[in-house]
Amino acid sequence: MSDTCDFFDTPILFIVFNRIEETKIVFERIRRCKPINFFIAADGHRIDRDGERELCEAVRNWILSNIDWECTVKTMFNDQNLGCGRGPSQAISWFFTHVSEGIIIEDDCAPNDSFFVFCSDMLKRYRLDDRVSAISGNNFQPLQPMDIRENYYFSVFPSSWGWATWRRAWLGFDFGIGNWNDLNRRTILGFLFNELPYQVWWKNQFEWMYYNQPQDMWDFQFHFLSMSRRQLAIIPTVNLVSNIGHGSNGTHFRDDTSLLANIPTVEIEFPLEHPDLMRRNYKADVYVQRLLFGEVEQVGILRRLKRFVKRMISYKV
Repeated sequence: MSDTCDFFDTPILFIVFNRIEETKIVFERIRRCKPINFFIAADGHRIDRDGERELCEAVRNWILSNIDWECTVKTMFNDQNLGCGRGPSQAISWFFTHVSEGIIIEDDCAPNDSFFVFCSDMLKRYRLDDRVSAISGNNFQPLQPMDIRENYYFSVFPSSWGWATWRRAWLGFDFGIGNWNDLNRRTILGFLFNELPYQVWWKNQFEWMYYNQPQDMWDFQFHFLSMSRRQLAIIPTVNLVSNIGHGSNGTHFRDDTSLLANIPTVEIEFPLEHPDLMRRNYKADVYVQRLLFGEVEQVGILRRLKRFVKRMISYKV
């Protein structure tokens, strides 16, 4: 990597909770970058968890006592627990009351050095381009090597295990996706995929979120916002962030043998080679859809279609 991120001028938001060891690992990556504007958000402890207050306080105190570079620090330390849905989303909203663009890192997402420079470059390059909603540090294609000359491609999935975005893209975020029933669903779902099974998967996901109002997620709500605006996310052609949060202390992922756990990172090469056109990589998105969300719905739909055809044939006979 030829570029450097010493005394980095792109704001960084670090979202933490109660995991001191993971926090230390990720903080050390941020410390190497030395952001000039450093934001720290921490959710409050859960009152029914013995010893969690002390864990949360230990994380906050450790971070503050280890900031050894010159920077402006702003904190949002919650007294009450908002949960792993509203906690991060409110932290991001708070972040964008202070800045117009920035990098967002949670305590279980360990970036490599080139992640920071990549995000900063992309934030500047696409700052005024409303077609782009986010920059991801993740590439989930290690089992499917990518035949791409450029250093990044475009996707409908704004993956958020270490990412960056703009205030303009976050404005309109609605935790309850209250406008789901007001939108042209066919247009949104058709934008996502051509295949009916995948369209149905996302329709069911958004329907479930709208009616059940889950409190333990925020990223799907941002997916919804980006997809409803027909926006694309920037994905590097190598993986820049490793999720180290799989295991017994994981929020959503407790299987540390998962293909998504601890994916190795690769430093991206600078200067970046940019795509000539803003064209979504459909093949890569289909791969990610299958990897992250499976094809259960596809099997179910095919079975239902087969049963329907059999009933129609029986009826005609």
